[in-house]
Amino acid sequence: MVEVLAQVEMDWSQWLVPFTERWWQETVCSALVGVACGVLGCFVVLRRMALIGDALAHAVLPGVVIAFMLTRNSGIVGLLLGALFAGLATAVLVNLVSRYSRTKEDSSIGIVFTALFALGIVLISALPRGLHFDLKCFLFGDPLAVGTADLWMMVVIAPAVVLIVTLLYHPLKISSFDPVVAAAMGLPVLLLHYLLMGMLSATVVAGLKTTGVILVVAMVITPASAAYQLTNRFWVMLSLAGLFGALSAALGMSVAFVTNAPTGPAMVLVAAGLFALAVLLSPSHGVVFDRIRRRRLNQHIQSEDVLKAVYRLTEAGTPCTVETVASDASMGLGRVRSMIDRLRTQGMMTADSARVGLTSQGEAHAIEMIRSHRLWESYLVERAQLDVSAVHAAAERLEHAHGLADEVDEQLGHPRFDPQGKPIPPRKG
Repeated sequence: MVEVLAQVEMDWSQWLVPFTERWWQETVCSALVGVACGVLGCFVVLRRMALIGDALAHAVLPGVVIAFMLTRNSGIVGLLLGALFAGLATAVLVNLVSRYSRTKEDSSIGIVFTALFALGIVLISALPRGLHFDLKCFLFGDPLAVGTADLWMMVVIAPAVVLIVTLLYHPLKISSFDPVVAAAMGLPVLLLHYLLMGMLSATVVAGLKTTGVILVVAMVITPASAAYQLTNRFWVMLSLAGLFGALSAALGMSVAFVTNAPTGPAMVLVAAGLFALAVLLSPSHGVVFDRIRRRRLNQHIQSEDVLKAVYRLTEAGTPCTVETVASDASMGLGRVRSMIDRLRTQGMMTADSARVGLTSQGEAHAIEMIRSHRLWESYLVERAQLDVSAVHAAAERLEHAHGLADEVDEQLGHPRFDPQGKPIPPRKG
């Protein structure tokens, strides 16, 4: 992989070229496509409609070709109207096939969009001589061929999408999260669905020159999925998805110029990179922060185990050394020393070269752990009907939820001894 990357020629002087006077129009148009795709992608992701997004991208082909045949040119308005008609027809056909046959929705989508895409290919082959339809541009896009008409179309479509989503925010949100509740509230769920499909169709057509039919779905799904990793608030997700879509398009243009690569795929790769960063670095759902939280939780559990071990050894009259604590807590010597240092800085433990002990604060916390452990053992024996010999390991895991100890104590009627006859420390305060 390193050898392959080393063969990619990069010209860093081209980094800002997409934002110069010559190419700003193409960059702005692509960014507006990214905004519209990102915003609508949030609904596609939440409704689990990624497949129908792909279906719309392919199924608009016959509508575009028919409009091209009727107008005899590639006028953007005619193509847009043709694509809108094809997109809505796709949504209706999918609904009809899934409703009036035994075919499930995902299979219905596959049947309809492949049939319509095939119809588009047949229509292209039937075009009269002298009338050329650029199928390659339709499939793969060419942002550098964006013209003034394309830019003006996106200047209209992107704000219109944002405005409609803003005005119908609550109905669209409710129907996306729970269409059954939305219908019970009297919301026109089917009409909202077709409105969303219409906006998605228009955006897909608008994005054809930018990324092409094959990759435009990625611009719908990926920025929205990245935003979904970062927040649980829907309006924040919409905002982030629009931002990520625009950023993917703009940075993708720069990457394409720097690496002399196709612009559409470069945009999708940037969007995928943003998604990967969101998966890794999301504060609430990211892999990195999840590992940090797990590590801190493990350290907390291990420090409580060390406190408990010292208390048990003291209670039994056994000398408390690093070795005896490690044996009682079933931990390695190096780990125990690390936990002892950690607890000393927290003011819970004293230690010298020979012995370790608990401060008053550490003893209180250890007693809390012992109390929780013995209460959970009592609960598992009395309520779960487990054998006394089998409850220790389970109580070792449950004891760290010592915030529930008082509730367990209340349900058991404040027992004084655990199933093994050991005293249960009373609640402090």
